[in-house]
Amino acid sequence: MDNDIDDDTVPTLVDETTTVSTKVPVTILTGYLGAGKTTLLNYILTENHQKRIAVILNEFAQGSAMEHLLLTATKDDNNGNGREQYQDWLELRNGCLCCSVKDVGVQAIEQLLEKRRNHFDYILLETTGVADPLPIVKMFWLDEELHSDLILDGLITVIDAHNGLKNYEDDRHQSKALWLRQAAMADVILVNKIDLVSEEEKIKILSIVRSINVTAQIYETTRARIDLNHILDRRAYSNNLSTDYLLKKIDNQSSISILHGYQTLNSITIELVGEFDFDELDQLIIQILWNEQNTTQEIVRMKGVLCLRNEATYRILQAVGQMYEFISTNENHYDNLRNCFVVIGSNLNQDILIEQFRKCIK
Repeated sequence: MDNDIDDDTVPTLVDETTTVSTKVPVTILTGYLGAGKTTLLNYILTENHQKRIAVILNEFAQGSAMEHLLLTATKDDNNGNGREQYQDWLELRNGCLCCSVKDVGVQAIEQLLEKRRNHFDYILLETTGVADPLPIVKMFWLDEELHSDLILDGLITVIDAHNGLKNYEDDRHQSKALWLRQAAMADVILVNKIDLVSEEEKIKILSIVRSINVTAQIYETTRARIDLNHILDRRAYSNNLSTDYLLKKIDNQSSISILHGYQTLNSITIELVGEFDFDELDQLIIQILWNEQNTTQEIVRMKGVLCLRNEATYRILQAVGQMYEFISTNENHYDNLRNCFVVIGSNLNQDILIEQFRKCIK
């Protein structure tokens, strides 16, 4: 059973029953080798959860564990029920579809989806266990002008509570930097195998995860069992996120630095009062994300709730790598000119960033 350690749900600004979208939400699934992604996919592809999900695997090599799993799970039974092959798609008994791709590019997946477009409501894209999720997120975070049938819904990271903590405490272990980066990028984090750690170890791993990504929804899981409503329809890159929700997640969070070997992964929280000049803030974001000053810092993820001059409603800032967007909301700040930013990256200088943001307030 999943356990939401935040004990809250993500509110939306619109009535979902009246919102119609023709775009298919894409959820990216990541996690280091052995964290439990295959176990989660096993549940999605075999259990009767009443959701039509197209699962796209990026690790479908001959003889792989997932291939064996699918062939076993979809073998024809005595009643003649079983799998049905549609070109590159494998249709499963629970209504889900599965396929494997070597090219995870947007165009390649759009072409693949044309064959079975009306047979699913969600897309779950698995990444390799050693993949940096940043390039994949950037690939699917598309401008409206591109008129794609896909829309990025969120990034889910599965973390091995037992081995993740052990590797975290060993700076020599190569997986440490990667799973921390995967956690920093995530919109939802599943701390899996929670049953294999002591209470003290559980508190420690949850503290590490929460401190490096203060805005992510975190769930404790055993055998990666999770209510799929917690990982689908997150709308993490749309204008449906509530600013109240983001501000609540940011409250009482201190800036931290987690050392891992040769690099420092920082999570910095910045709070300022006032109204930003949009043009100056826009130029600052470009300067920071593109590292125009040639510093050693790298921005992995940035979220912000901000007030702009001559605007009565909040804006939300979303940034991934070098891509960013200012998202309009319908929430009035009523002259409560509180601005909050969470910046996650490597080798960040909090004092310099605060001063840079402060100069944009008029």
